Amino acid sequence: MKKQGITRRDFMKGAAVGAASVAAVGILGACSGQNETTTGAATTAAKATDMEATTAAKATDAASEAETTKAAPSGPVDGKYVTKAMGHEDWIYVQTTLRDGAITECKVLANEETMGIGNYACARIPAKIVETQSVEVPNIRGCSTTSMAIKNAVSEAIEMAGYDLKEFSKEIKRDVADAEITEECDVVIMGGGTAGLVAAARLIDLGKKVIVVEKRDIPGGSMAMTYGGVLNCGSEFVKKANAAYANGPQANAESYIDLWLGERFAYLFHDEYDRFNHQAPYLQSWFKSSGPMVDWMNGIGIGFNTVGTFEKGTGYGTTLYLAPGCYEGGAGYAMMFLANRVTETGNILHYNTSVTELIQDADGRVTGVKAETTESDTGKEKYTINAKAVLLASGGFQKNVEMLEQYSPSVADQFFNCASCSTGDGIRLGMAAGGVVECGDDRPLPAYLSSAQRKFELAFIHYSTPGLMVNVKGDQFGNILSQNHQTMAAAKLDENNGDVFYYVFDEAGEYPTRDYDEYGFDGYNAIFESGECVHYDSVEECAEKCNLPNLAATIEKNNEVALAGEKDEWGRQCPYLDTRNGIWAIQVDPTYYLTTAGLQIDPQAHVTKGGYETGTYDVIPGLYAAGDVCGSVEEKDGKQYGMGFDCAMTYGYIAAETIAAEI
Repeated sequence: MKKQGITRRDFMKGAAVGAASVAAVGILGACSGQNETTTGAATTAAKATDMEATTAAKATDAASEAETTKAAPSGPVDGKYVTKAMGHEDWIYVQTTLRDGAITECKVLANEETMGIGNYACARIPAKIVETQSVEVPNIRGCSTTSMAIKNAVSEAIEMAGYDLKEFSKEIKRDVADAEITEECDVVIMGGGTAGLVAAARLIDLGKKVIVVEKRDIPGGSMAMTYGGVLNCGSEFVKKANAAYANGPQANAESYIDLWLGERFAYLFHDEYDRFNHQAPYLQSWFKSSGPMVDWMNGIGIGFNTVGTFEKGTGYGTTLYLAPGCYEGGAGYAMMFLANRVTETGNILHYNTSVTELIQDADGRVTGVKAETTESDTGKEKYTINAKAVLLASGGFQKNVEMLEQYSPSVADQFFNCASCSTGDGIRLGMAAGGVVECGDDRPLPAYLSSAQRKFELAFIHYSTPGLMVNVKGDQFGNILSQNHQTMAAAKLDENNGDVFYYVFDEAGEYPTRDYDEYGFDGYNAIFESGECVHYDSVEECAEKCNLPNLAATIEKNNEVALAGEKDEWGRQCPYLDTRNGIWAIQVDPTYYLTTAGLQIDPQAHVTKGGYETGTYDVIPGLYAAGDVCGSVEEKDGKQYGMGFDCAMTYGYIAAETIAAEI
């Protein structure tokens, strides 16, 4: 039986409640000249239970005693207050200074939010609060969770100071006046995400004037949320940096293509979806362009993580990581670099603006777009942007239930852990211009692990944290190391699993979960700080409190296989779990994150009306597409999805090269 997935609205409501449980850290130097006072920080307990109740009771008694010995202040106490709130990744620490009935200063002192997402809110929200003297400033579209956490931390500071929060809660509206604006450019790009920003920066380097239209307040789409590598066949940069690459199959695109189309990766191709007799024209185009793209990115100043093969190196297969690394914000840094490159070269990036229509001439050629500002209560700026070419790079439709029901009905009621802007706008516009959707035959979609409570991404926890993933009964159900995204996606839809999952691990697994050297990240530390990951003194206690009746037997069976050095029934080399010091458990949820259906394009990124059967595509003149708006490029070749991020980057580059040659 399928269960109704959590909606975006429900999830954001839950995030707001979680963010509201802010904890005061301190007050310094009030105007009365009083001594420093410290308020105890309320942190989320990592262990269960009776201890929590005892601690809470003691805190209540202490507070009552304090009330009898210390008179409450007669009015507001000005000063500098430090509070904290749980953001998306971890605690956000905020400093708020109040004086004479006003917020005179507000700033984020420390945070672990995603680079390229949360940092925008950390910079803008405090400044806007001071400017407007209100905590009701609009969230930054694209980083709402961080925005809400900061506002709640400031609200806590206001109340700690003794002020009436209502005095700082006036509604703030966007200030946009009605206007009709016409602009001209060589290329207008719908979507400032991965493919759109790469294409924009490349087109600018090729001498083209570009306008990017992005419907959120920040750039990036799904880019900063991505923890993927960058394929690089034949890159001169990598050849110089790493002899192993220079002498391997990735040294040139042709040898790498032969490798992928050979027997080694044959299992990744599915005959029922292979339209090109295993020739993979889209992958070939992608592989041939990946090396030049990497060399171009390196040439304009985008960094890559060390590509050596030293001990404990953070190399990942045959791909590169954007600097400083996979889980250290590399994709976010590159995203911000590309966005800045657009604006710093005198080109235009319209934020908070949605494309509403494609402009076509009498012959069907796409000659521009109409767009308007979004979410404005006071007015709209309406744009007519005329161009020689239009690139659709606006993402998939993971957040559009109607499109999910049409193209991916088996998962239409599931929660997708992805950018909220993935609503299929570009796909619908491309279809209105004559394009068609392909790979929309309800193909299996991949999933990765998220925490069940906050939907916090745990995509690599099976690498960082040797452990077991069990279902509602406490049983294992498959190999989450081999083809993990597909295994977890199938488990989510299997009624026998009860749609309830836990990831359990021992004391040895705790430390790399908090700080994983091989991938260079400490992002998973947040699951301990938020209280989502709980320590139990014994397996039996965990089984009872999590209602996992078979957990003890599952761990015992696993440990027997692990000590024997054998593989389990699913072919997994099992990790031994030492439970003498208890066990950690976190409730997890396999969450979907992309859709494979999208606009049909040819291998050069033209949007087409059809024609793949003969290889002679019916191209829509002036219209191009790259990224998730095309669905999974790999699925077009009949290959199982696996490398969406670097594919989106490379097809953004391919689109730019194609457009520049044709206009």
